[in-house]
Amino acid sequence: MSDVIVSQFIRNMPKVELHVHLEGSMSPATIALLAERHQADTSHIWPDGLPEQFSFDGFPDFARQFWFGLKLLKTGADLETIVVALAEQLASNNVRYAEVTSTVHTHLEAGMSPSDYGAALTLGRTRARIEHGVELSWVIDIPRDLEAGDSTTTGDFLASRHAPDGLVAVGLGGYEVGLPPEPHAAQFARARALGLHSVPHAGETEGPLSIIGALDVLGAERIGHGVRCLEDPHLVRRLADSGVMLEVCPTSNVLLHVVETIEDHPVRALISAGIRVCINTDDPGMFATDLNTELALVHTVHGVSEAELLGMQSAALDASFASTEVRTSIATEIRGATATR
Repeated sequence: MSDVIVSQFIRNMPKVELHVHLEGSMSPATIALLAERHQADTSHIWPDGLPEQFSFDGFPDFARQFWFGLKLLKTGADLETIVVALAEQLASNNVRYAEVTSTVHTHLEAGMSPSDYGAALTLGRTRARIEHGVELSWVIDIPRDLEAGDSTTTGDFLASRHAPDGLVAVGLGGYEVGLPPEPHAAQFARARALGLHSVPHAGETEGPLSIIGALDVLGAERIGHGVRCLEDPHLVRRLADSGVMLEVCPTSNVLLHVVETIEDHPVRALISAGIRVCINTDDPGMFATDLNTELALVHTVHGVSEAELLGMQSAALDASFASTEVRTSIATEIRGATATR
């Protein structure tokens, strides 16, 4: 975790997170637990032993470590374990609602049954609410670097009786370079016909054309990351005028070398351009961060005021796909926080 000082106001602020990966929420301690559970050798990934905090030499190195952790999720019980662990971490940050991304394709390819996968997410979601007071919804994403455009694996699951309770959206993840969004148009159209929303990643490891494709071809309602939109002034105006929200993940962008340092991050430029922005953790276990830390970073480094941070929570809630009941409850909390400033 960053050593930034988190103010009491940020700690107490009721929060909404829209961009957090279930599989990327696994900390070194969780990976150690799962490795012991399944008698897995970690030494070929971490020759000096599991670190207290992961580090990465760019996106491919991150992916290598990420996929090792992913392969430890062998059973529905493993998945349920990490859902509840994530909920505990979210609750410790006063996060009231989160839309959590998970990648069904990788679990099915590893041999988990669709019924076990869907049931684990449903059970974990119920436990998150009961044990930690956090409401979760699910985004099931297509890994563009693993699932070909003509595949129906994710679409078949989304349309099946095994889809988990709380499913709200389809996403598109993975390394963007050389892998544009357009080949996945059919799966997104199918998901949208089921009533699901479209929230693909774009503009992280690739430039504006990736974002434009996500908007034009996938019908994106929000964009995961999107920070490279600033390379195209016309796209910036389009995003500002349309109100499409960018799910911005500052620490992730630094660690995966999208930007060199946190000081170089364009969050203030995005806000100044009139683009709707919310702050997120992306892969909090892998990146040793949490939402309090991310909010404190943009506050201390980029001068995003406490009032702006609170406004982002309202904007994230508005851009979410939470139920009316959940929206009303959190909106009341945010109004209360506003009144006490």
